[in-house]
Amino acid sequence: MSPDPNSQLARRAFSGSMFSVAASVVTIGLGFLRATLMTRMLLESDFGVAALALFYMNLAAQIRSIGIDQALIHRKQTDDHVLATYFTLRMALVLGSLVILAGATPLLARFYPDMPLLSAVLFVYIAIDLVKGFNKIQVTILSKEMAFKHLAVADIVSAVAMTIVGPVMAFQGWGVWSIVAENASGILARALLVWLLYRPWRPRLGWDKEIVRWFWGYGRNIWVSTNFDVLLDRFDDFWVGTAMGSESLGIYSRAYEFAGYPRRVIAVPILSVFFPTFARLQDDRTRLSRAFFRAMSLMVRAGCWFTLVFVLTAPEFIRIFLGERWLVMQVTFQLMVVYTLFDPLLVGVENLLMATGHPRIIARTRWLQALVFIPAVIGLGAVASIEGVALAADLMVLLGVVPLFVYSRRVVDYSARRLWLWPLVGMAVTGGATLALGAVWAAWPVWLAFAGKGLFVTLLFGGILWLMEREQLRTGRDMIWGMVRGRRGG
Repeated sequence: MSPDPNSQLARRAFSGSMFSVAASVVTIGLGFLRATLMTRMLLESDFGVAALALFYMNLAAQIRSIGIDQALIHRKQTDDHVLATYFTLRMALVLGSLVILAGATPLLARFYPDMPLLSAVLFVYIAIDLVKGFNKIQVTILSKEMAFKHLAVADIVSAVAMTIVGPVMAFQGWGVWSIVAENASGILARALLVWLLYRPWRPRLGWDKEIVRWFWGYGRNIWVSTNFDVLLDRFDDFWVGTAMGSESLGIYSRAYEFAGYPRRVIAVPILSVFFPTFARLQDDRTRLSRAFFRAMSLMVRAGCWFTLVFVLTAPEFIRIFLGERWLVMQVTFQLMVVYTLFDPLLVGVENLLMATGHPRIIARTRWLQALVFIPAVIGLGAVASIEGVALAADLMVLLGVVPLFVYSRRVVDYSARRLWLWPLVGMAVTGGATLALGAVWAAWPVWLAFAGKGLFVTLLFGGILWLMEREQLRTGRDMIWGMVRGRRGG
């Protein structure tokens, strides 16, 4: 009897999730260690200059982001001719965008006279981004082939290189250049693996007008939405750095960096696996619905738990890991944790809609978010500084999550009540109980308060979910165990 292809796909998605989550544990641990050490050793202005340079780097990258990576994964039939056209088109776009940025860099240097290193940092980032552009080709092909083990190893090797290079250079007093070198070391380490060791495809030039038109036809709406992604994800960095200075941007960027760890631990590995899975299941609504609900359910519950822990332990976390001088970012950090709870869910539902051929609704939602976000950043930033900017980010992400989840019901079937009810109830009860014990935590040493709050939140929130969703959790466990044993999932 031939193997069931659906069962094989389920096992590959599950094993890919396990590889990605295992790699995530390592890379997040190393990333946290690296970020903590460098935050203690570098100045706020160092992070501000690097963050502003990355804003312009990402802005230039949008010229080439016409969605061809997602289009290649979405395309059911690909051959060497398609891959050659994809390679030629992608590298032409990469080179074009970097030439434009290189020409604009001297003008940007004049616009920021209080950041004399900005232009030099940008020129180095341009060279780094060229290598990153080459890497993305092989990474996209590996992702399409669901070679998640190779991708996980590349992530780990990259993280190890960054963790060695960045903190060592920061300790030696290289300032902002240690941040640049941290980025470069990770990209070069990944290049060695995907081009020399794995290399799923040997590059060659090729051009087919029909294939190019197909890429553009699929990707143009994604191009619009990804341009809005950068605008919505990075406009706050631009505005803080331009209107408030490099130190304020350094504080804001550090708050976002540490608030983003819940997203990296759970959402990134899950989404890296489920986008190609969504694409392969796009014609099977039942299995697509099950895959979507499984991914979102895990992210909602894990995200709610992480949000509770990070928000409620923020004062102790900053004192222990970053030092007293960074307490100024506490409120901004707590507000950004809320943003990083909903942003992965937004990315997840966007992946569903892109994988099933509905990118236009994403572009429309981006218009709505931009119309609210840009004036909110400017207005709330003027009133409440970086805390106001963080609040504007929370408002923006909610304006994306709500309409896209409503629209997703046209593509998949799931119960919104099962997805959201008990995690939100658990958050409310756990948050209220933890705050009510404020006098107890204040009387304890900072390390004990940090550990005590984390344990209390975990036990209470987890206990509520177990009491109210015991059967659902058991069903999920049995489905995963069935994949491991090779049976049909669900």
